[in-house]
Amino acid sequence: MAARTGRRRDLGTSLWQQARGFLAEVLFTQRFYLEAAVLLVAFEAAATLAIVQRVNYTEIDWLAYMQEVAGVIAGERNYTKLRGATGPLVYPAGFVWIFGLLWQATDGGQDIRLAQYVFLGIYVATQVLLLAIYQKARVPPVLAGLLVLSRRLHSIYVLRLFNDCVAMVFAYIAVLAMCDRRWMRWSGLLLSAGIAVKMNVVLMLPGAAFLWWRAGGWRLTLAQAAAVVASQVAVAVPFLYEYPVEYVTRAFDLGRQFDFTWTVNWRFVGLSVFESPQWALALVATHAALLATLGLILWPRLFGSTAWTIVKNGFLSKQLRTQAMPGTEEVLSVMFSANFVGVVCARSLHYQFYAWYFHTLPFLLHVSRLPLSAQLGVWVAIEYAWNIYPSTVFSSALLAAAHIALLAAIMRAMALPRIKRKSQ
Repeated sequence: MAARTGRRRDLGTSLWQQARGFLAEVLFTQRFYLEAAVLLVAFEAAATLAIVQRVNYTEIDWLAYMQEVAGVIAGERNYTKLRGATGPLVYPAGFVWIFGLLWQATDGGQDIRLAQYVFLGIYVATQVLLLAIYQKARVPPVLAGLLVLSRRLHSIYVLRLFNDCVAMVFAYIAVLAMCDRRWMRWSGLLLSAGIAVKMNVVLMLPGAAFLWWRAGGWRLTLAQAAAVVASQVAVAVPFLYEYPVEYVTRAFDLGRQFDFTWTVNWRFVGLSVFESPQWALALVATHAALLATLGLILWPRLFGSTAWTIVKNGFLSKQLRTQAMPGTEEVLSVMFSANFVGVVCARSLHYQFYAWYFHTLPFLLHVSRLPLSAQLGVWVAIEYAWNIYPSTVFSSALLAAAHIALLAAIMRAMALPRIKRKSQ
């Protein structure tokens, strides 16, 4: 009897160990990544469709978008005369053409449900893109799964219909293109397409410039810079031809004053500090200093090199031919950290701006080398802060603290020797 009980106990222990081992493989290895990704996408499609059908749409900017592009469709080319319910048109011309198509498809913006279905498709396509990128970067499924858990992000895409969602699709396609030597030459145009919808994609340009120089030297960098500029001019020709100053000053206005009412990140500093020019200057200086630290010290270390060597090799075609192409982890580390630094130092983050970087968080947490419990804790803190409306002193301080903690961990991980980082 005792022997039989012992065998049952051993069998139970063995089954439990096998179950634990299988679960660990599913959550922390790439063995079942494709199957997990398919399930996540299927879940997202079904859950987001249910949200569209059961949760009330909330009007914020969609009507204003439609009013702005309606002016262009009616023949107006002076950006200072193009306005919507929430203010003047402040987005580049790519926004006008894309949302002009949506204006036509949705009966002048009146068919909200059809617009929601379009944004549902954009949302799911973005998830597929990031899951594909994360497979190449070998991000564990336990972190990739965070992509489907944000309440705020579902709202931004299918209940608010913000243009940030469209801009980021182009940005992530550009990132995916940069992971392959054959497609990197198209990355400038793809990034430019995102910039033409909304200016926030510019935050990725410093990282892109570093990678272009590292992969193809001055020739590739110059070609991509020319592609960015030329494509911005091409999409804006009707406006530049008739009212060039009005277009440039409105579409690329870097001095806009943000409303304290909607800030998510700096509520705790108070209105007087938030609106002061000294605060704005401090944020710009911090942003510049962090980019300099990344570009001159930390990003080169990802390649076991120095900034001087990378700059020098960029002028020497022989060295460029012999060096390895940046790997997916290096590409994402550079591009996503460049973007994240811009988010951390942003003068103000409004609720739709969460789309600028939410999809990068699983990778940034992965490369931070923080313990898994700390990674999940940072993610929960960020998600919590973005779901408090209106923001409070506590929620904004928590968001700032989580951002700074994650950025510090990422920069520390980049500073470690490459072999040591891989062994952790």
